[in-house]
Amino acid sequence: MNKQTRNLLIIFIILAAIVYFFFTKKDTIKSDKDTPAEKLFNADSGKIDKIEIIKAGQPITLEKINGQWNITKPVNYPADTNAIGPILHDLSKFKIESVASTNPQNFNTFLDSANHTMITVYQEGKQLGTFELGKYAVSYQNAYLKKPDENRILLAANINTTDFSKTLKDFRYKVIFSLNTEAITKMEFKSIDSNKVDFTCVKDTSGRWFIGTDSIPHNNMDGFMNLLKAFTTDDFKDTTITTFPAPTYTCKYTAARKQPLTYTKRMVSTSCRYQI
Repeated sequence: MNKQTRNLLIIFIILAAIVYFFFTKKDTIKSDKDTPAEKLFNADSGKIDKIEIIKAGQPITLEKINGQWNITKPVNYPADTNAIGPILHDLSKFKIESVASTNPQNFNTFLDSANHTMITVYQEGKQLGTFELGKYAVSYQNAYLKKPDENRILLAANINTTDFSKTLKDFRYKVIFSLNTEAITKMEFKSIDSNKVDFTCVKDTSGRWFIGTDSIPHNNMDGFMNLLKAFTTDDFKDTTITTFPAPTYTCKYTAARKQPLTYTKRMVSTSCRYQI
């Protein structure tokens, strides 16, 4: 073998090594990257119809009934879709990134032994899966979780622990009533306390509000009308009210071609009642 042939052979070997180590390795990395991450279950946010959440021994059951989300345990009450939406998103999108620990002695580092949340998901009437949701990890979009039948802690992405740790009142629909304020033409205010409130606000054809002949500033009316568009509660009292004392304040709203709506408030219980 002459010198020129030997040099060409060496160059060929070097080029072959370059092709093998660079191009073959690149393909392998791409293949690993495209491999889907582990999932506990495949959930469809539109098909999930029941979610059971147990935190610190307190159960909350959310169920989709006739297309509407409701709380069915520990009370029966309409659910706030603003609280349900993020949960459905988390359940359909979260994935397992890695195993954080397989040593049971270290599990308390990742799970709150007293208050961690147990979640059971149902889809189209069938149980989809159960897992224990622990503390948040790298960010609020990462959390540790554990399957009840496995001795390992998993690191999950795209799941927010605060979406599942809400209290019962946070899941309840808080709107007491909602009025079409554009249609309101008259409001009557009365009270039986020492203030002896007794006046009427009337809207003219131009949209301006008056008390008698005095006009009301737009800013004052806008704030009040925004309150009536979604009159909400902050908390709930589920005990049955058997007696109703005389209302301290009474507000009657009249709308164009509508029956008046009366809203009453009792100072003794700070509870509200409305009727049509």
